[in-house]
Amino acid sequence: MELRHLRHFVAVAEELHFGRAAARLHIAQPPLSQSIRRLEDSVGVTLFDRSRRSVTLTAAGKIFLREAQRTLMQAALACKLAQREAAKLAEVRLAFIGPFLYRVLPDLVRLYRSEAPPIHLRLFERSSSDQVASLESGDFDVGFVQSSVARPSGLDAFTVEKAPTVAVVPASLPLADQDSVTLEDLADQPFIMPSARYLGQISDTLAVFAQKGLALNVTQEALQTNTTISLVGAGIGCSLVPATAALAHTRNVRFLPIADASLPPMEIVMLWKTDQISQEGRDFVMFVKKYIAHNPRLLEA
Repeated sequence: MELRHLRHFVAVAEELHFGRAAARLHIAQPPLSQSIRRLEDSVGVTLFDRSRRSVTLTAAGKIFLREAQRTLMQAALACKLAQREAAKLAEVRLAFIGPFLYRVLPDLVRLYRSEAPPIHLRLFERSSSDQVASLESGDFDVGFVQSSVARPSGLDAFTVEKAPTVAVVPASLPLADQDSVTLEDLADQPFIMPSARYLGQISDTLAVFAQKGLALNVTQEALQTNTTISLVGAGIGCSLVPATAALAHTRNVRFLPIADASLPPMEIVMLWKTDQISQEGRDFVMFVKKYIAHNPRLLEA
């Protein structure tokens, strides 16, 4: 059994179509079919049920798919770690979500660069779910994500920031002249929210509206907080953001507390994978923990 056989199997298992899998792998279909047969002979079980109309995984095939994906990911990770060690890269690859820029990240990076040895920090802005996948595959050493994002048990987590959830409304709305808003006020307005793929990350917040018998009138999708606030400033709708977003001083918007409900705070956690993080990454994790211990106000929502 070779890694290429596993790659061929995974492609067919994910596409459930030999023609599409062959096109994805940039090979002809007959060699792909032969590769799958050799793999089944090697494993000693049938991995696919084949008919003229469909291709499906057997029960054994489903188990083999999970382990094959894990094996391929581990092989890719081994290459990355070996290449980094050979190149002797003294760097920490750090991913973050936009809201981490408002209060914590600039001061954290500035202090790290002034106190730490000459290690290069490479910064990447990514969504929370993208970071989880990239931490698993070894593309990043450390990530800063929303605490509510789904993550596997192999990732370690440490809370680095909490901020109250507030409403952001266009300054042109009558609502903007109020000292606070209610859930009903917000439900009456066009609303800007993440796409359905990311709604699970704010399910607790949406549940508060549902408990009041209210539904948001979502008319615009946006994932990044800065994008959302800019759209609010353009008068497209209202949204919910961490209170720290007000530190960006965006024009034409007002940030207002919510008077009739206690929405869950927006919480950011640091993630890393202990069994594959570099020594530089470990040192950075310890630096962040000490920084938060000396700045406990960052955990006050």
